[in-house]
Amino acid sequence: MKPTPEQEQIAREENIGVLATLRKDGSPQLTPINYAYHDGKFLISTTKDRVKYHNVRRNPRVSLCIVRKEWHPYVTVYGTARIEEDDILEGTAAIFRRMTDREVPDNFAEALKDQRRVLIIFTPERFAP
Repeated sequence: MKPTPEQEQIAREENIGVLATLRKDGSPQLTPINYAYHDGKFLISTTKDRVKYHNVRRNPRVSLCIVRKEWHPYVTVYGTARIEEDDILEGTAAIFRRMTDREVPDNFAEALKDQRRVLIIFTPERFAP
C-alpha cells in the first residue's frame, strides 16, 4: 500500500523515529533511531553488537513510528527489513547528513568498518495514521 502524500511528507521531512523489532521470545524491542528515507525505503545505521541487528537477522518484521515535533500528525510504517553489511557507505552518509550540518569526514568508510556498522534497509508494506 502506497503512503498518502501527507505520510510520504512526514517520512521525508522527519529523521527520528522509534523502530520496533521482535526479540527471541516474540516481545517487542523499541529503539529510538535516526533514519534516512530514500527511494521509498528507510535506511537505519546500526552496529553488529546492537539488539536490533540480531532481532532483524532473526525476524525481518519491523515497524517504525515517526512523530512530528508537534506530535500530530504521526505515521506508523509496517514492513520487512534486511541487513546490508557491504554496500553501506552512501546510505550511512545520507543518515549522517540528516543528523548534522557537518561534512562527511574523509575517514568515514574506515570508521564504519572499525565500528562494525551495517545498514538496516526497511521496505514499507503499509503506512498507517
